Amino acid sequence: MEKFLTYLVAVGVAGAGLFNILYSWLSHHPGRYLVVQEYLPLGVIRSTWLLSIFTGLTLLFLGWGLAKRKRRAWFFALVALALAAGAHLTRGLDYDAAFVNLALLVVLLLLRHSYTVASDPASLGRSLLVSGTLFLTLYVYGLFGFYLLDRHFGARFDLTASAREAGRVLFTGSYPSRFPRTHRGRWFLDSLWFGEILALGYGTGLVFQPVLYRRRVRPEEVRRAREILNRWGCSTLAFLLLLPDKSYFFSSSGHSVIGYTVVGNIAVALGDPVGPPAEAQEVIEEFRDFCHRHDWYPVFFQVTEEFLPYYAQAGLEKLKIGEEAIIDLATFSLEGGAMKAVRQAVRRAERQGCRVEFHQPPLDEALLKRLKVISDAWLKSQHGTEKRFALGWFDYHYLRNCPVATVVGAAGKEIAFANIVPVYQGRVGTIDLMRRLPEAPNGTMELLFVALAEYFREQGMQGFSLGLAPLAGLGGPGAPLSEKTAHLLYEHFNVFYSFKGLRQFKEKFHPYWEPRYLIYPAPWLLPKAALAVVRANSGGSLRGYWQALKLARHQEKKPSKT
Repeated sequence: MEKFLTYLVAVGVAGAGLFNILYSWLSHHPGRYLVVQEYLPLGVIRSTWLLSIFTGLTLLFLGWGLAKRKRRAWFFALVALALAAGAHLTRGLDYDAAFVNLALLVVLLLLRHSYTVASDPASLGRSLLVSGTLFLTLYVYGLFGFYLLDRHFGARFDLTASAREAGRVLFTGSYPSRFPRTHRGRWFLDSLWFGEILALGYGTGLVFQPVLYRRRVRPEEVRRAREILNRWGCSTLAFLLLLPDKSYFFSSSGHSVIGYTVVGNIAVALGDPVGPPAEAQEVIEEFRDFCHRHDWYPVFFQVTEEFLPYYAQAGLEKLKIGEEAIIDLATFSLEGGAMKAVRQAVRRAERQGCRVEFHQPPLDEALLKRLKVISDAWLKSQHGTEKRFALGWFDYHYLRNCPVATVVGAAGKEIAFANIVPVYQGRVGTIDLMRRLPEAPNGTMELLFVALAEYFREQGMQGFSLGLAPLAGLGGPGAPLSEKTAHLLYEHFNVFYSFKGLRQFKEKFHPYWEPRYLIYPAPWLLPKAALAVVRANSGGSLRGYWQALKLARHQEKKPSKT
C-alpha cells in the first residue's frame, strides 16, 4: 500500500507541475490582478509568473525521483510546491492553484518516512556545474543568434541589445522585445526555449542518479570478512570473497558478510551470505534494504537450494542457472567400466611421462614465473582474457599463498597447473585456476583431476567440486518460463558456448549434481540482472565478456585435451 501511495503521489506532483505551467499561461483573473497591482510593483508580479513556470517544470522532473522514493527529490518537491503556492498568490491571488500545491505539500509531509532512497552525494555539485555550463552555452548561443538574425525580428540588435534579449528569453521566460517575423526567427526562439527545458531536465536527472559505486575496502573490513569465513565459510565460492574485486556488506550483528560488486545500479552478490544460519533471513533482508537506500537492485549469483526459502521470504525471485558437479570421494575410484574413459586418459598421459606434483605455500618466485608462462601461453592461444568475480585470476600474491598442483611433462618441466583454495569449514575441496600449455598431451587434465581427488580425500574432504555446469539440468516438469528459455539456449545455442561438452566432461567422473540459482528482485529485471552478472564476471566490460566467453569455449569444449 505504501509503495502504491508513493507512485500515486509522484504522478500527482508531476501533474501539479503541468497544472502550474498551464495555469500560469492560460488563467487570468483581472479583478484579483488589479488588487495585487495596488500593492506590488509590476516587475515583482512578472517575476512570480516566471517562478510559477519554473517550479512547474521542476515538479515535472521531480516526479521521477519521487517515484523512486528519493529523499532529495522529496525535499526539493517541498520547496518547489511552497514556492509555487506563494507565486500563484503573489501573481494574482490565485488561491485555487495555491491550494493544489499546498495540499500536495501536506501529503508529502505525511509520507516523509517513505522517502529514504539516497542519491549520489557528488551529483548535486555535478548537476549545478553541468546545468550552469549548459545555460552559459545557451546564453552565448542566444546572444549571437539575436545578433546575426536581427533582421528576422525586424530590428537592429548590437551585441549589448542581443545580450539583453538572450537574458530576457532565458532568465525571465518572456518573449523578446520584437516578435519574430520569419520562420527562421520563430525556429531560433523555439530552440532557445527547448534547449532551456532540456538543460533543466538533464541537470535535475543528475541530482537524483543512484549512488555511484566507489569501491573502497579498508583493511579492517578484509580482516572482519576473513574472520567470518574462518568460522562460518562452507561454500566452494567462499574464498572468492577475499579477492580485491569485492566490497563487503556486514549484518547489523557483525557476524555475517555478503561479498558484492556493483554494475550500473545492480548490486551482484556472490553466493549466499556467510555467517550463522540463524541470521540468514535477517542479513538478506538487510542487504535488500541497503541496496534500496542506494537505488540499487540486489542480485545473488550461484546461490544454493538451502537458502531459497530465505530469498522468497524477502520477496525475491529465483532462476535455476545450472548445476555444480561434486565428486563423492567416499566412493570415487578408477575401477569399473563406468570410469573406463577417465582411466584410459590417465594412463595415456602417464605413458607420455606426465606426473603430478603438489607445492605448498608460500610458493617460490621461480615456480610462480614458470606458472605465469603457462598461464600467458594458454590465454594467448585462446585470444582471451581473465575472468573475474566468480573466478580468480593469475596474480602473484594470490597464487603465492595457495597450494598448487602441477603436471610435469617428460622433459621435467611444468605443462599444466591448478591452484587449491581454502574451503574453511566446508567438506568439499575445490580449485580455481586451471591452465596448461597448448602442446600438453591428451589426458593432462584427467590426470590432474584424479590426483586432486586423491589429495582431497587424504585431507579428509567428503567431496571434490568440479565447478558449475551452466544451464545444465534446467527445464524440467513445472519449470517457469524463464528456466525453459534458458534450457532452450542449452539445447540449441551450443555453437556459442559448449554447455553440453562441459557437462559431458564432468559427467565422466560420475559426480552428484547440486542446483545453483540466480536471485533477482522482479521478472522485468531479469535481463538486466543477467547482463550485470555477465559484466561482473568479465571484469565490468562486455568486450571482456566476449573474450572470456571465447576463452571458456576453447578451454572447456574439449577438456580431455586440457
